[in-house]
Amino acid sequence: MHSTLPCQSDAELRLAHAARELARISDRLHDAAATARSLSAQTDWKARAATEFHQRSERWAEDIARLATLAETARWSAGHARDRAAAVAAVQAGCW
Repeated sequence: MHSTLPCQSDAELRLAHAARELARISDRLHDAAATARSLSAQTDWKARAATEFHQRSERWAEDIARLATLAETARWSAGHARDRAAAVAAVQAGCW
C-alpha cells in the first residue's frame, strides 16, 4: 500500500489544522457556557441585582452555546473541505 503522506496538499494540511483549532474553540466555548450557568445557579436570588445577574448570565450562556454550535459546524465544514482537497491532491499526484 502506498503512503499518502507525499500526496498531502498544503490546503489539506491547513484545513486539518483549522479543524483542530475549531474543535479547541468549541470545547472552550462549551466550558464557558457551563461556567456561566454555574455562576448563575450559585447566585443568591433575594437581591434584585442577583436576579438581573442571573438573567444576563443565562443569556450570555445561551449566546456562547450558539457560538459553540457555529464553531462545530465550521469544524465539520473544514474537515469536509480537507477530505475533498486530499482527494483532489491524490488524483492529481497519481496517488489514488
